[in-house]
Amino acid sequence: FTSTRDMRGPLTYLLLCGVAVGVVAGEDHQHPRPWAGKTKSGALTEENQDFWLQKGEDELQEALSLKPNTNLAKNIILFIGDGMSLPTVTAARVYKGQQAGNSEGNSAQLSWEKMPNVGLSKTYDADYMVPDSAATAFAMYSGVKTTGYTMGYDNTIDYLKPGSALNATPVTTILDWAQEAGKKTGFVTTTRMSHATPGALYAKTVSRFWECENDVVVDVEDGLLTQDEVDKHKPEDITLQLVESEAGKKIDIMLGGGRASWLPREKTRWDYNTDDWNCTRWDGRNLIEEWKGNHTGGVYIENRTELMEMDMNNTESVLGIFTNSYVTWDDLVNDTNDKPRLEDMAVQAVKFLQAKSGSEGYFVMIEAGRIDAAHHNGQAVRALSETLAFDKAVEEVLRLVDLNDTLVILTADHSHTMTIGGYTGREQDITGVVKEADGKVDLGEDGKTFTVLSYGNGPGFMQLNGTGIGDFNFIDRDTMEEDATAGMSYLQASAAPVGSETHGGDDVGIWAAGPMAHLFHGVHEQSYIGHVMSYAACIGPQKDRQRCKEYADATGK
Repeated sequence: FTSTRDMRGPLTYLLLCGVAVGVVAGEDHQHPRPWAGKTKSGALTEENQDFWLQKGEDELQEALSLKPNTNLAKNIILFIGDGMSLPTVTAARVYKGQQAGNSEGNSAQLSWEKMPNVGLSKTYDADYMVPDSAATAFAMYSGVKTTGYTMGYDNTIDYLKPGSALNATPVTTILDWAQEAGKKTGFVTTTRMSHATPGALYAKTVSRFWECENDVVVDVEDGLLTQDEVDKHKPEDITLQLVESEAGKKIDIMLGGGRASWLPREKTRWDYNTDDWNCTRWDGRNLIEEWKGNHTGGVYIENRTELMEMDMNNTESVLGIFTNSYVTWDDLVNDTNDKPRLEDMAVQAVKFLQAKSGSEGYFVMIEAGRIDAAHHNGQAVRALSETLAFDKAVEEVLRLVDLNDTLVILTADHSHTMTIGGYTGREQDITGVVKEADGKVDLGEDGKTFTVLSYGNGPGFMQLNGTGIGDFNFIDRDTMEEDATAGMSYLQASAAPVGSETHGGDDVGIWAAGPMAHLFHGVHEQSYIGHVMSYAACIGPQKDRQRCKEYADATGK
């Protein structure tokens, strides 16, 4: 005998599967008709014919006035919104406008949406339709797509097989190209310094998850590889590569989280919400002290105060690690915890590189990594909050740079399954339930509300309960009140029960400004980003182009 309580998880899933079959097999569903339209607010009543004709004319004139910038890119800034899908961008735009006090947030604008050149990026990798962050980041940095969950090689590498590295083809990245050209380099991340996006700049590994020795040990214990393979091939963890590799040693400024993998310590297993991370160094080495020994003119910092008071004139290199695991959520940063925001780290990194780079220029990657983490948690509003933190960082960095000689690219590594749904009116809160323009609350077939934001899969599903055997009417949904709004930790509904919401396989946006930014113009392979950076700066695989030779002849470089 199985009680109803014991059956609730499987029962709910079967009920929803039945609903899905019923919808496919049932009658054609028509667009629902709204009730009588309500009177528009003052702002919306002004959007008449004259308004839209003038708006279109202004936008057209702006487009007609654009001229390609064919200068050499002395500096390159690559912004990556980890997991920042196009629906995330749209929702964040609306959220930004509404947070500013405008009930109609749709017409707001994010900082990168002012950039004149826009394209789309196809994010699939060598073997996955829906990719991970390591392979996608590496494609952008190197111009070469690779095997999922790996970095540093082309598709001849095999995930979790250390022996495959013996015959795999190693590939260089924008970090190598920039350093070879004498540029100063750096990266900023709100994840860990050994995480997939920053790690793909400097590391070569068959597993992006090997951030420290303990990760390798755990994989052996779990039977994912053998101790014989480890003993034979001696794979180096990613943090160790950051400290010991030539590329890692030459990085001038690194700001982010992940202190645990630098130190011999033991903690509980990490998750997206705590600062605990079991990344023990079994070798007993203190890599922070080793970094200091390799950078005698460098400085190690641990909090916002030290970051903002950094003496750039008398500092040669910077290592800033602010947390044991991921950098603190932006909504939890305050004066008491003395943690930096992404804006603080991004601005200080660019100022430092500007002060140190001279005529050769610099390259820096700046990642808003916790957009992705919030989506994995099923917390859509927190993902939007992290996106707005990214927006502020981009806005402030753009104030510092000269687009005549600085190529700025902003993109995402992959998408997520969050979507914006319902026939939602323009003046309805995007963090709330679906209400139409006439103010009518839309209800599901079960007579309950549903939210504007939801996920294709994720933990939100597991808030559902089955109350009996039958159709969807026996599903007890945890619904939001009509006039309520979601907080940072609210779990939006999802269509499948997945403990950590997954990435999505749809294209992501590319926004660009500065030298050669006009080369982003349509739908591109994600690896194309690396080629544009190489061509624009005359470094790496494109450095022998005719324009580069002409520049070298003219400048004597």
